[in-house]
Amino acid sequence: MESDRVEAVRKGRVSLVETATDEIRGQIVTGIWPVGSRIPPESALSETLGVSRASVREAVRSLVHSGLLEPRQGDGTFVISDDDSAVALRRRLERAELSHVTQVRQGLDVIAARQAAKHRTDAQLAGIEAALARRSAALTAHDSDAFTAADAEFHILVAEAGANPVLADIYRSLSAALREELRRAACLDTATAAPTDPHSRLADAIRAQDPQAAVDAAVLLLAGHVRDLALPLDD
Repeated sequence: MESDRVEAVRKGRVSLVETATDEIRGQIVTGIWPVGSRIPPESALSETLGVSRASVREAVRSLVHSGLLEPRQGDGTFVISDDDSAVALRRRLERAELSHVTQVRQGLDVIAARQAAKHRTDAQLAGIEAALARRSAALTAHDSDAFTAADAEFHILVAEAGANPVLADIYRSLSAALREELRRAACLDTATAAPTDPHSRLADAIRAQDPQAAVDAAVLLLAGHVRDLALPLDD
C-alpha cells in the first residue's frame, strides 16, 4: 500500500537523521570537535557521514536545540558544550528560584573549599588568586559586571581545584545562576578587599592547604550571601 511505502520512507529518513545526530554528537563528546570549535560545513558533513544534506541539517538542528551547538550568522556552527546532561542541568538551574540555588551552594561551597585546600595545584592556586585580584580591581573601579564575573569565576576555580570532576561539572553548570545570585545580592555594595574578607581568607586557606580554615571561610562567605539576599539559612 502507498501509505506503508510512505511510512517506510519516513522511518528510513528518521533513522538517517538519528545516525547523523549520533555521529556528530560522538565527535563532540570525544573531543574531536572541542568546545569553541566550528564544525565542518553541511556539505562536508553530508559527504563524511554518507547522508543527505537535509539529514545533516536536521541533525544539526537537533543538537542546537539540545544545547551542544550554536549557529552564528556568517561564521558557521560552533560547539558550545560537550555534555547533554550538563546543558539540561544548566537550563534547570536558570529557571530555579534564587533561594533554592543558594541552599545548594551552602553544601557545595563547603565541600569545594575543603577539597581545594587538600588538592589544589600551584597552577590552580595562581588562577584562584588572579580571579581574586580581578575581583578587587573591579571593586575599586566599582565595575559591577566585571566584579560579578570575577567573583563567579573565583568560586568556579575553587571547585575545579578540588580534584573532583563531578563537583566541578556541577559548579560550572551553576555558573549562570551564580552570577544572577551575585547580581541580586548587590555584592559590590557590601564587598571589601580587606584581608578579613571571606574570599581573601578562603584563598589564604587554600594557599596554606588548611582544609578547616577553608571550610570556616566558606561558611562565613555563605552567611554573607544569605544576609545580603535576606534569605533564611535553613528552610
